[in-house]
Amino acid sequence: RYYNMNDLKKLARDLYAGTCAYSQAEGSDIIRNMVFEAIGEELPSDKSKYRRWLERNGSQLFEIMEEVITAVHDGISAEQFGSLVQFENFDLGDKKEFIIENDDLFKVAQMATGVKVSHRQKIHNSKVSTSAFRLGVKIYAEMFEFLTGKINWSSLVKRVAKSFERKVSTLITSTLFGAYDALDTNFKYGVNKDAVDEKLRDLIAKIGGDVQIVGTKSALSAIQNAGALIDADASDIRNFGYVKVFEGVPCVELPNYYDKDLGAFDVPSNMILVVPNAPIVKAGYEGGVEIYEETDGARKDYQLEMEMIRMVHLSVAIATRFGMIKITG
Repeated sequence: RYYNMNDLKKLARDLYAGTCAYSQAEGSDIIRNMVFEAIGEELPSDKSKYRRWLERNGSQLFEIMEEVITAVHDGISAEQFGSLVQFENFDLGDKKEFIIENDDLFKVAQMATGVKVSHRQKIHNSKVSTSAFRLGVKIYAEMFEFLTGKINWSSLVKRVAKSFERKVSTLITSTLFGAYDALDTNFKYGVNKDAVDEKLRDLIAKIGGDVQIVGTKSALSAIQNAGALIDADASDIRNFGYVKVFEGVPCVELPNYYDKDLGAFDVPSNMILVVPNAPIVKAGYEGGVEIYEETDGARKDYQLEMEMIRMVHLSVAIATRFGMIKITG
C-alpha cells in the first residue's frame, strides 16, 4: 500500500528540493497513486464520467493537495534571508507576537576606589505584533489531465510555491527598507559608489556591536573591500556578485525581482543597511494553503480554476542602532 500522509509530504518536499531518489515523472506517478489510494476510487477511463467522480471525491482530493502544497511551501519560505528573518508557522486564528531581544548595551559606571555602589540595570525584552494579510494565486488546470499523468504534479507544486515565495520575499524586502528609510537617524548617508567602503567602515565603528550589512545584490556589489581584498573575496565576487564578508562583517543579500509589467525592480537597488546581526524581521504563516476550486458550469472541457490562498503575518523590529547608505551614483 502506498498512502501515508507523512510519506507523501516528504516525497513532495524531496521532489521540490531535487533530493529524491525518483525522477520528477516517477515521483508524480507515486503521488498520484497515493491520492487514488487515499480516495479509494480509481479515476474513470471515460472522461465523460469524470465530472461525477470529482463531485464525489473532490473535497478529499483538494484537502490532500492543500496538505502537500503547504508542506512544500513551509520549507522554502524564508531560507534565503538567513538569520535576518525569524519565520514561524502557527494555527489559523492565532495572533502572533514575537519577542524582541533588546540590543542596548549596559551603561558602565565609573566608581571611585573603595566605593562598591553601582546602579542596577535590567535590559527588558519587548513584543512586536504582526500585520496580517492574504496572498492568493489563481491557476487554471485541466484536472483530468493531471489525474491521468499528463500534467506533472511536481512542476505544478513548484510553480505555485515559487510564486508565493517571490511575493513574500518582495514584501519582506520592501517592508524592511520602507520601515528604516522612514526613520530619522544621524547615521543615514547619501554617497557615491566609490565612497561606499569608507562610509561602511565609519558606520560599523559608530554603531558598534555584532552587525550585518544588508542589501540587494546590485547594492552589495558596490562594496569593493579594496583595502583588504583577498582570494576569498575575489571568489565570492565571481560566484555571488559581491563580497560575502566586509572586514569581518557578513553581507546578507535580499532577493529582488524584475516586474516585467511595470518595467522596474520590485525594491530599490541603491540602499544598504547596517543593522544588528539578529532576526529583525518577524514573519509567519497563519494556517496552511487553502485551495478554492471553481468550475464554470457553462464549459464542457472540465477546466478547473483553483485559487490558492494563505494568510501571511509580517513586521519589522526597529533597531536602536542602525545605519543606512543610499548610493547616489
